[in-house]
Amino acid sequence: MTEALDLIAAAEQALREDIAPGGPDARYHALLAANALAMARRELARPPQAASADVAAIRAGAHDGDAGLHKALLAAARGRAWVADPSNLDPADQGLPQG
Repeated sequence: MTEALDLIAAAEQALREDIAPGGPDARYHALLAANALAMARRELARPPQAASADVAAIRAGAHDGDAGLHKALLAAARGRAWVADPSNLDPADQGLPQG
């Protein structure tokens, strides 16, 4: 897995530094690709989330007061926000890998 992360990081760097300076349209599309690669790298780098519960049961109030489930679901949501845009959260404060 480490090699895959290194390859994705190298592709991201090449897109940003070598392809992006090519012109207005090329730059835009290259940066889109680089951002997608960066998100994929962050997704692969974060630990798997084990939070799961029946949505209907949650809506019905079956898990009201379930602090453990709340904590797990909040951590999963923070992880997804970090993958989408690391500037949304401070990874050090959330226990997420740097990326």
